[in-house]
Amino acid sequence: MKEDLFDKLERENLKIASFYKRVLAYLIDNLILSCIVFVIFYNQFSMAKDAFEVTQILGNFSLGFMLLHFFYHSLFTYMYGASLGKMVCKIIILDEDLLDKPTLKQSCIRSAIRQISDIAFMLGFVWALGNNLRKTWEDYVARTIVVNAA
Repeated sequence: MKEDLFDKLERENLKIASFYKRVLAYLIDNLILSCIVFVIFYNQFSMAKDAFEVTQILGNFSLGFMLLHFFYHSLFTYMYGASLGKMVCKIIILDEDLLDKPTLKQSCIRSAIRQISDIAFMLGFVWALGNNLRKTWEDYVARTIVVNAA
């Protein structure tokens, strides 16, 4: 008989990360990535005449921005089990079966589904409000769970 995830987490003395911590980590990660984009395009931004030109510059980089997000989240999740934002908030992503860092495959799947959730007006993230494990779309598909690290 397969052990219930709640029982497994309790046995390992792990607590589900709060929605508040996950939102804060999300905002920190987006701030970090926005700063990286700002640095990359600083010269072009400084030469832009108005907000429309800035929007055009960003629009032309939309695929690059998505790839930046994908690689950032995939690599940090695989290497550390957490993005920089999650590290600051002291939360970590775990494989729900092994309760260990996600595999590279899980990390890539999680990051790709996160992109889809972002495009879909963050519905996948809001999904976490409707379940006790606070699982988002990316958690369900990648079979991960986000817990407090400390």
